[in-house]
Amino acid sequence: MRLSITNMPRPASAVLSAFVLLVIAVFAACGSEPDEPADGKITVVTTTYPLTFMARRIGGNRVSVVQLIKSGVEAHDFEPVPSNVRTIASADIFFYNHPAFEPWALAAATASGSRSGGTAQSNAIQTVILESEGEDHGSQEVNDADFDPHVWLNPLRAQEQAERIAAALVTDDPEGSLEYVRNSDGLEAELRGLDELIARRLSDCALGTAVVSHLAYGHMAERYGFNQLGLAGLSPEFESGPSHIASVIRQIDELGIRYILQEPIASDRLAETVAAEAGVDILIMHPLAVRTFDEAKAGADYFSIMQANSEVLAMALQCS
Repeated sequence: MRLSITNMPRPASAVLSAFVLLVIAVFAACGSEPDEPADGKITVVTTTYPLTFMARRIGGNRVSVVQLIKSGVEAHDFEPVPSNVRTIASADIFFYNHPAFEPWALAAATASGSRSGGTAQSNAIQTVILESEGEDHGSQEVNDADFDPHVWLNPLRAQEQAERIAAALVTDDPEGSLEYVRNSDGLEAELRGLDELIARRLSDCALGTAVVSHLAYGHMAERYGFNQLGLAGLSPEFESGPSHIASVIRQIDELGIRYILQEPIASDRLAETVAAEAGVDILIMHPLAVRTFDEAKAGADYFSIMQANSEVLAMALQCS
């Protein structure tokens, strides 16, 4: 393997620097790198479900994909453990979304890849950030409050991520390039079809605002022409103050909103409280960073969940 760490900004805080030291200590204690898999497949490690879905669709039988953040785990709350770092170290390619969403990923990838002064190591990892905006960070730190990493909720932005995944696979495995390109083309055609389906479903709506449990749907809102009014900000664990909640309840009444859209994994305590106060109901709207246990067991995938999201939005926005 070769080292190709692309668009990698600095660690966001001293906490991450401490994490790097922890990772290095873990590997020193282990004494050796994990063995390469015997099946000859390209090994891919991802952080979240959309990246896993796209990597599997594009990679086909030539890749083996491991997702770090498991089903049922709130992605914003995930903290890596040494076994996660060893998993990254055993990979050919490590995909993650954005340092605002996975602030630990840079430290883990750098330590796992054993990068030294830009010199490629035999066990180094191709690490790819799949963000679709704000790529040139330079020396600036990334602020969670300023960036919405949920780009996959717009299928056309997911298409951009798929292109990057395909390019990374081709770079690592040129012999599989025809298969990767063919699979990528097929996936991108499906994503365009999904975009058209959602656009039609949300084309004639009585309301222009949806109340959501947290502001994860900005890319979707921008694409399909609605506003999101969040009970919390980009990270669901940070609840807003009483004055903001009072403003949300007032707007629910003024706009004739009937539903609050709550994600399936994060706590619904705030949504339940506001729904009771405002006299509205709760619907499930999926940010899709990870699937629930039941969704994974039932085989629900990116497309089926996104189609369900469009139906929920159509109900919430009172679309014909």
